[in-house]
Amino acid sequence: KSKISTYEKMWAFMSSRQQTALVKNSDEGIHRVLTTDYALLMESTSIEYVTQRNCNLTQIGGLIDSKGYGVGTPIGSPYRDKITIAILQLQEEGKLHMMKEKWWRGNGCPEEDNKEASALGVENIGGIFIVLAAGLVLSVFVAIGEFIYKSRKNSDIEQVSHLFPRRVRLGTFGNDSAK
Repeated sequence: KSKISTYEKMWAFMSSRQQTALVKNSDEGIHRVLTTDYALLMESTSIEYVTQRNCNLTQIGGLIDSKGYGVGTPIGSPYRDKITIAILQLQEEGKLHMMKEKWWRGNGCPEEDNKEASALGVENIGGIFIVLAAGLVLSVFVAIGEFIYKSRKNSDIEQVSHLFPRRVRLGTFGNDSAK
């Protein structure tokens, strides 16, 4: 059972609709995606492989989780260190990536088909930055306006406070001749 509430809700929804939500295997799920209004959650390596061979399918989003693969050997096997070093060397040289590209890339779908589900670019979110910049400029003008208003108000108060002791000495509270 998952500790993530979103996954728990997804499972509760899917298990309550087993006839329509769950499939027996990946092939059945892929068939339902192609023929109905259905989305399939599938292991990322497998879905990557399938989408490279069927241009009517696309992968949406990234990884839900991350898994690694390993090679098992018996305890004390003389091949363990040799296999580990060979895998690390292939990885460092980029050969594992090259092999994946060679074997995972199928017929190669046209590039424009894959762009539909790609991440948002600057052209998609440029308006947000324009609104943000406009808000920033407006806030600067408001801050300047507030500063000017408070400065004038404070200068009026200071003028009155300078005149008050003089009026007290002269005893001219109701008379403006002390100005």
